Amino acid sequence: MSTRAERLRSLVKRHGEDVTVNGTRTVRMVVFVATSGLLRSLFTDNDLLGFSRPMWAGVTAADEVLNEGDSISRDGAGYTVRRVVTLKIGNAPAVKVAVWSR
Repeated sequence: MSTRAERLRSLVKRHGEDVTVNGTRTVRMVVFVATSGLLRSLFTDNDLLGFSRPMWAGVTAADEVLNEGDSISRDGAGYTVRRVVTLKIGNAPAVKVAVWSR
């Protein structure tokens, strides 16, 4: 893993929060409200019409297992993962970004 990817992993570990995935395991991620730019880069306008708001996003380690359709539980509320993308630095996976909504 590259030095930059390791720094990102460390930031997620230090500043992230635990969310429950599929009711069985915990994943550490930095959670934020998904911006319109992020949403428009990942979804079509028709896709976005079908999702409730707000839509959330989270950054997690690249080696975490997280897939579209998985359920996320955070602060007592349940959500469905709509999209997961892996961001790379060079050829090395650095982090995963997941977007979810109710």
